[in-house]
Amino acid sequence: MRNSSFAFYTAVVVITLLYSVRGEDKDKTRSTYGGTVTFTTSSLSEPVEVSSNLVKPSSPSAPSDVADSSSSNPAEPDALPVPISTLPKPVVRSYDSPTSSVQWTSLLKGSMSYLGVMHSFRLGTEAGTREALNNSVVGGYFKSLGAMHGWSDGDGYYENYLGHPIEGAVSGYIWVHHDPRYRVVQFGTDRDYWMSRLRAYAFAWAFSEQFEIGPISEASIGQIQRYCCQYGFVDHVITPNGGLVWMLAGDALDRYVTVPIENRIHNTNVRILARMAFNPPQTFANLMMFHSPWRRENRASPTQYDGEIYLRPSESLAEAVSPEGNPGGFDVVPKFELAASMPGSYQIGGLNCLGGGGIGAFRATDLRQWTVEVSGCTLGNSLPRNWSGDSLTFTVGPQWIVHTAGRWSPHAHFRVGVQKITEELLNPELEKVVLSKVPPGADKHKYHDLYTKHWETTGFSMALGGGLDVALNRALALRVANLDYTRSWLGDLNGRNFDHGLRLSTGLVLRIGTW
Repeated sequence: MRNSSFAFYTAVVVITLLYSVRGEDKDKTRSTYGGTVTFTTSSLSEPVEVSSNLVKPSSPSAPSDVADSSSSNPAEPDALPVPISTLPKPVVRSYDSPTSSVQWTSLLKGSMSYLGVMHSFRLGTEAGTREALNNSVVGGYFKSLGAMHGWSDGDGYYENYLGHPIEGAVSGYIWVHHDPRYRVVQFGTDRDYWMSRLRAYAFAWAFSEQFEIGPISEASIGQIQRYCCQYGFVDHVITPNGGLVWMLAGDALDRYVTVPIENRIHNTNVRILARMAFNPPQTFANLMMFHSPWRRENRASPTQYDGEIYLRPSESLAEAVSPEGNPGGFDVVPKFELAASMPGSYQIGGLNCLGGGGIGAFRATDLRQWTVEVSGCTLGNSLPRNWSGDSLTFTVGPQWIVHTAGRWSPHAHFRVGVQKITEELLNPELEKVVLSKVPPGADKHKYHDLYTKHWETTGFSMALGGGLDVALNRALALRVANLDYTRSWLGDLNGRNFDHGLRLSTGLVLRIGTW
């Protein structure tokens, strides 16, 4: 999506926040649970078992459905082993089956709804997209695919590194809602949570590719990749990786900020605002599925929430035993690691290139991995006025990393591949002349080459560097810092030499195979 993408997501979030102030949750039910619930409190040395006649059980249905349905008030408890005031709220077992399959039909409906909204917004705000509807469908589509090169896609920094990651998070939450086996989870060390977000990440990547270059995409509807400067790879990397970061951050805020607010404040509007403000992507995903924007899978509606969290029992990563027999340790070597590198600052050719990327690391031995990196950045913030440019890098190579020294994992790597640098100069006076002759409503990007000059250079590149990760749990690590020295053979480009560079980045690392 072009520059309108950021405005699109911003407008939707603002509208839903304003709407929530007037939102009145009409659900008046209280969730009930029939069966055995185990409690542990600081005042009791042994678990307390609550009798199944504590409340009258309702028919078994998913907790999220219970929270959105209408029923009579639950019966009063007949007896309690200890006064209710001494007990914390129970963690309620989810009725979702551990073998439940993905709800593909409703997932398709929710995805098409989201896709339809984005394309409708494009058609309503982009004259060039509407004009391209007259192009050859098949021929124009393949021309769009063939034109793709470089990193940038014409969008600004915030569109690429904020707006598009939100898009990835929204599609991820749409998947979560339709994945009954893993949807009723909360951020933490629970294995089900990480399985849920890993599956959501995979779907977010597939959805992003479909939106960019699929059959119902920007490449087929509007064919914008055919024209400058919409053909970069930035969204293919940043959208799913940044979306994962958004999801993890939103889930963490939900557990450690929103839930405590709801436990202390019973005002419905405050609860609604907290749910929406601290997780805009989930708010938007709920709207795309025609749910209340403040809906949560793991607890009741803002009106009815009373401290009960719906969870399906699962092995905690903190309590899991490693193959070496070390419970709760961080010494298990992952089979695969996925690092989202954002933000990143790349000093090259006397310029500061801002961007990010993704790194996949496959285990070869306990101390060595094979890595693949795709990264890029935008030079435009450092170039003179009317100049723009970017850098795109593909590299592969070994990485040496220590996972057995507690939480801290130092690593060093050596990768080789290809780097491409592009620069462009826009002539503003010639631009005025050319665009003055463009028919009203026509796509101005088609005439971009008439008032600009373009340069690029591609060559062999290698990167040597290292960094330090700190494990937050078995599934997630924080990449505190990663420093690379890059050596490329590109030659001079407009009087600048890009053969030597220094890149500093941070990010998150998802570890797979340790749970």
